[in-house]
Amino acid sequence: MTLRTVLLSLQALLAAAEPDDPQDAVVANQYKQNPEMFKQTARLWAHVYAGAPVSSPEYTKKIENLCAMGFDRNAVIVALSSKSWDVETATELLLSN
Repeated sequence: MTLRTVLLSLQALLAAAEPDDPQDAVVANQYKQNPEMFKQTARLWAHVYAGAPVSSPEYTKKIENLCAMGFDRNAVIVALSSKSWDVETATELLLSN
């Protein structure tokens, strides 16, 4: 398998979302249940991990608030993303780990 083949495969996966046969069930559920939240989450992850412009001050504020409580930034982002950006349930998840 060449790098070209890998990149073409990745491009095909990204271009044709399959929420009924997902690579990640949490993401697929968010895509199906709340498309706008899915888009905002994707933009935030692009900002955090790829340097894209900030697009959601609301989500950024939630991250900053939980990080101020002493939680790891990556853990906070994962918890908030998986709990539909609900701070209370994300905090419970962080405390249970």
